[in-house]
Amino acid sequence: MEINEFDKVKIKSTGITGVVVDIHTVNGETVFIVESDEKGVPGGFGTDDSWKLFDCQETDLEKI
Repeated sequence: MEINEFDKVKIKSTGITGVVVDIHTVNGETVFIVESDEKGVPGGFGTDDSWKLFDCQETDLEKI
């Protein structure tokens, strides 16, 4: 299943849901940036009162 920018996804390992806000390639690896649907979820990048961002591989994600 192909995942595209702005698709709603779930991060398999954490169950966190969000939206793919960017897709880019780093050293030949495709990286998907997922913005969480809820503020203050554990992990990711950002402050505790923000919607966190997560770097993911496509295999880490499930389209919902």
